[in-house]
Amino acid sequence: MKYIIVGLICMSCLFAEIGKYQVSTTVATSKKGKVYIVETIINTETGKVIKRKKIYLSKYKLPYKDNRGRVITEE
Repeated sequence: MKYIIVGLICMSCLFAEIGKYQVSTTVATSKKGKVYIVETIINTETGKVIKRKKIYLSKYKLPYKDNRGRVITEE
């Protein structure tokens, strides 16, 4: 019974994380004329930037792997 209660508490903590983050993408150009895609992950509860990733436009193609190793095949 103790393990079931601990398991339920852990599951409720996992579900609390759903919907907490937002991904924003934008296009940026450097002073040298290079074009980048900038992906930003924002914590919607605190407003803090969790991660920012800059990718050359020529390398930003589908499919690609996200941070969790999942393959993204659609935009």
